[in-house]
Amino acid sequence: MDTSPSVKDIMTREVVSVHPETSVFEAHDLIAKHNVDGVPVVDAENKLAGILTEYDLIVKGSSLHLPTFQKILAELPVYRKDRRQFQNEVKELQDLKVKDVMNSDPLTLRDDAPFEKVVAEFRDHHRVNPIPVIDKNKKVVGVVSRYDVLKIFTLLK
Repeated sequence: MDTSPSVKDIMTREVVSVHPETSVFEAHDLIAKHNVDGVPVVDAENKLAGILTEYDLIVKGSSLHLPTFQKILAELPVYRKDRRQFQNEVKELQDLKVKDVMNSDPLTLRDDAPFEKVVAEFRDHHRVNPIPVIDKNKKVVGVVSRYDVLKIFTLLK
């Protein structure tokens, strides 16, 4: 009988997730509230549709944090002649949904992945964190983070 650990032994089972239609503001609030680096994006059947991470909330090609930028724009005073166009552009940004900025093809691990596979994925994919754990039907059953990998070493003491 194999007693080596698997992803099931270290993953977080109580997953905080969002839907594709969730607002970027709301998703960011969940990420901050739960102190996680990202959340799986799931459909109505809890099947994986993507992942949204803090990295996805950084505007591509800059170091601008999208939710912060949205807030600044909403409160920025604008001269009357430019106000209408500016308000329309700000509204577009405020109306962004998770589906507009998420990674729709995230790295995943199957729920039967051995511990060595988990470590290898984090080693080979430096920016990835967390990794959604899915069953054979693509339903999210957990997430695993670098922190979860490190927890195993405290169990070995």
